[in-house]
Amino acid sequence: MNRKRLSGDSLQKNRSLREQIGSAIRAALITGEMESGETYSVPVIAEKFGISATPVREAMLDLVKDGILIALPNKGFQVVSTSAETLRELTEIRLLLEIRVTTEIAKTITPKQIARLREIAISIQEFAVKKDLLHFIELDREFHSGILELSGNKMLVEVADQFRSRARIHALPYIMASGQLETSAFEHIQLLDAMGKRDLETVARVMEHHINYTIDAMLSMSLVKKASK
Repeated sequence: MNRKRLSGDSLQKNRSLREQIGSAIRAALITGEMESGETYSVPVIAEKFGISATPVREAMLDLVKDGILIALPNKGFQVVSTSAETLRELTEIRLLLEIRVTTEIAKTITPKQIARLREIAISIQEFAVKKDLLHFIELDREFHSGILELSGNKMLVEVADQFRSRARIHALPYIMASGQLETSAFEHIQLLDAMGKRDLETVARVMEHHINYTIDAMLSMSLVKKASK
């Protein structure tokens, strides 16, 4: 982790330091700078960022709520180890929650709402090409939460975001390693195109494929490893 990830570019201006740190930690988990099962202290992380401990502690507590970290009294925070089975379970929950809700939203979504989401989707593609995980993660969350918010169900958005955050943290390394990050990013555009046409069948199909990228990438990498032995 380094302080460059907290640079004051246009994406970061309207976000709190706490949120920026949370994003940087998520990116560090994906790139392997922070490892599953390892314990990290707030002072050490704060020193690496060159900031005070308070926003770091707050950000790490947010990640505890998301099921990404575990708070260990007098020790720090431990990164949760997620098995392939857990990822499958998280994926199944996302399929159950997000496909039905997104399909329902597609029935009433307006051109203005699609235009706003399309701007985010285009930026996601750009960051995928650059392999800029920090911004990719944040905009990916903003995109999917932005769709679900149109349901008017705040609890749904919160629950779905927690499951998605945990799944994506552990899934993105597989997606990146399999070379499918840009393809996954492009599916946001495909989803919006289908929603704009009220093509509910395609909306459901794109969402299912998009969410299943986690498992598909894991299986792909497993086969590659077996073939190389």
